[in-house]
Amino acid sequence: MSKKQALGTGNTIEAAIEAALLELGATRDQVDVEILAQPSRKGFLRPKSQPAQVRVSWKEQASPPKTAGTVAVVNGEFKYEPPPPGGAPPTIQFDSEVKVLYRGEQVFKEVLLSEGVEPLEVILPDDIKPQLTYDVVVDPSKTKAQLVWKRTPGVVHALADQAPRSRLQLHLIRKEVPAPVLSLDEVKEIALAAGLTHGLRFSELTPEALSAVQGVFDLAVGTPAVPGRDASIKYVFQDDPPEVDLEEAIRVDHYELHGTAGVPEGAILAVKTPAEPGVPGMDVFGQTINPAPVKDVEIKVGEGVVLSDDGLQAVAAVSGLPSLQGGVIRVKEVFELPGDADVSTGNITMPGDIIVRGNVLENVKVQSHSGSIVVHGLVSGATLRTRGSITVVRNVVRSQLYAGGASVARMQLLNLLETISGQLEGLIAAAESIAAQAENISFENLVRHLVELKFSDLPKNLKELTRFEKPSEEDTKEELAAEEGDSLAALLDDALLTVDPLFTDGIAELREYHKTVLRNIASIQNVGVYQSDVRVGYLQNSRVEASGTVTVTGQGCFYSTVLAGAGFSVGNGVFRGGKVTVESGTVQARELGGPAGISTTVRLLKGGQITASLVHPNVTICIGTQSYKFDETTPQVKAFLHEGLLTVYCGSIKIHG
Repeated sequence: MSKKQALGTGNTIEAAIEAALLELGATRDQVDVEILAQPSRKGFLRPKSQPAQVRVSWKEQASPPKTAGTVAVVNGEFKYEPPPPGGAPPTIQFDSEVKVLYRGEQVFKEVLLSEGVEPLEVILPDDIKPQLTYDVVVDPSKTKAQLVWKRTPGVVHALADQAPRSRLQLHLIRKEVPAPVLSLDEVKEIALAAGLTHGLRFSELTPEALSAVQGVFDLAVGTPAVPGRDASIKYVFQDDPPEVDLEEAIRVDHYELHGTAGVPEGAILAVKTPAEPGVPGMDVFGQTINPAPVKDVEIKVGEGVVLSDDGLQAVAAVSGLPSLQGGVIRVKEVFELPGDADVSTGNITMPGDIIVRGNVLENVKVQSHSGSIVVHGLVSGATLRTRGSITVVRNVVRSQLYAGGASVARMQLLNLLETISGQLEGLIAAAESIAAQAENISFENLVRHLVELKFSDLPKNLKELTRFEKPSEEDTKEELAAEEGDSLAALLDDALLTVDPLFTDGIAELREYHKTVLRNIASIQNVGVYQSDVRVGYLQNSRVEASGTVTVTGQGCFYSTVLAGAGFSVGNGVFRGGKVTVESGTVQARELGGPAGISTTVRLLKGGQITASLVHPNVTICIGTQSYKFDETTPQVKAFLHEGLLTVYCGSIKIHG
C-alpha cells in the first residue's frame, strides 16, 4: 500500500518540501504541505541550530493511484515493477549530470518508463583515474638532485540506491579514489634510473613526506669543490694610513700621519702569499668537480731591490724611496727638502725622487726627470712635473700637476690620430659612394660639402696635430717639458702635417694620407707607456695630467681639469664644476656636479665604467662618441658600454641605452 504522507527536513522550508516530495513520489500540486518547524540558527540562547520540518500529504482528490508501477535503484541497477493492467508506468527524473537514452534516443529531465527499463540506458560522467607524477630535477652545477612529485586523486561515479517509487529522482554519487604513494623502495629505483650515486639522502625521506599531495625533496646533494686561493702580493710600503677623526684634526700631526718616508736598507717592501690549490668535489652522478685553477704572480723588482731566495719577499738593497710603477718595485735615492719650496729655494729640478716636507708655494716649479714627487704639505700656485708619480698629502689650489711626462702627450696624440683615422675612413667611403652619381661636381667641392655636413670636426683635429709638432711657448721654458715635446714630435711623420692639398687632389690623396695616419698610430703604439699616478688630498682650480690614475682622497675636486690614462677616483668626495677625461678605466665619485646645476663633464675616451652615488643636473657623461646629460638629481648611477651602446643605470633601473 502506498504511503499517504511523508516528513521532510532541510536547511530551508523549500528544501524540506523537496525531500518530502521525493520520499512520497509526488509533485507539489498533488499534495498538501504542513510546516512543522521553521529553520533557526545557533545563537546565545539556542546552543544548536534547528532545520526546517514539514509534512506533505496526498490531496484527497488526488490520492495516489493504487495501480501505478514502481522503479528502484539497487547496487547501481534498476529494479522495475510494472503496473497492473490499466495502471500508470513509473517515471524517472534526472539532472544534466547524467545522460539518459530511452529507446535509443536522448531524453532530458525525466522519462516515462512506458516500456520498462530494458530500453533505458543511463550514462554516468567519465571516471577520473588517480595519477602519480614524479621527476628528478638536477641543477646546472650537478650538485643537487631534487625529487618532485604530485598526487592527483581520481573520481568514480555511481547511482545512489533508491527505494521503489512511481516517481524516482536519480542521485549521482562521486567517490574519491586516492592517488598512489611512492614507496622508499620505488624512490631508490628512481634514483638508480636517474644515475644518482653520490650524496643520496634516503634516510631523511619518510613515508609521511611521500604521502603529501605534492612535494620537493633534495634526493641527492653533491660535494662542491672548495675554491683555491690565487697568489697575491702585499706591498708593505703602500699600507694605507689610519683614518683620522676630522673633529680631532687640530691635534693630529698630519706630517707624521700621512708622510711618505724612505726605507732603510734591508726593509721588506713586498710579501707574496703563494697560491693555494682548491679541493675537488663530486657531483650527484659521482663525477669529480675540479676547482678553478689558481693564478700565480711573481714579485717584480728593479734597481735598489732584491728578491729573497724563495721569491716570497722583496727587500730594499739600498736606503731610499720605494715606488711601484708598471708592477716593478724600485728604491731610488731621494732629494729631501725639510721645509717649504718657495722663493727662498727657487725652482727644483732633480734626476730622482723628490720629497718636500713642507709646502710648494706660489710660482715654484718642482721637476723630476725620472723619480716621484711627494709633497707633505699643500701646493698653491705652483707646478709639479715628473715622469714618475706625484703625491700631495694636503690641498692643491691653482696649480698644475703633470705625471708621466711624454706618456700623457702620447695618449692624447694617439687618441687624436685614432679619431682622425675613423673620420678619414668615413669620408673616403662617403666620397666613393657618391662620386659616380656626382660627376658634374668637382672633387674639391664634393669633399668640402661632405666635411661640412658629416665630418665638421676633421679640419679642427688636423690642425690640432700641429700642437704636438710645436710645443707651446710656456712648455719650452721648462726643460723637462721641452725634452718630452721633442721626443714626441720626432715620432710624427712629416707628411702627416702636410694637409693643405688633402681635400683638393682626389681620392687617391685621401687614401695615401689615411695610410700615413695608420703608420703613425702603429709607431706610437710601439712606444712603451710609463704609467705614473697622481694622488692628492683636495683639488681646486687646478689642472692635473697623469698617464696612470688620478686619486683625490679628501672631500672633493672643484673647478678643475683632470686628464688620466687609467682611471679617476674621488670616492669619498665631490667632483664639481670641471672636466675629467680618462683614456680607459673607471671613473668613481661619491657625487658629480652640484645642486645648483653647475656644468660638469666626465669623459671616457675608449671605454670603462662611470659610477657615482649621486649625480646632479647639468652633468654630462661621455663614453667614446656617445653622451648622456642628466636633467635631474639621480642616485646610484652606473654608466658603461653594452654591445657598443652607452647604457646608464639608476640603481637597478636602466634610464638610458
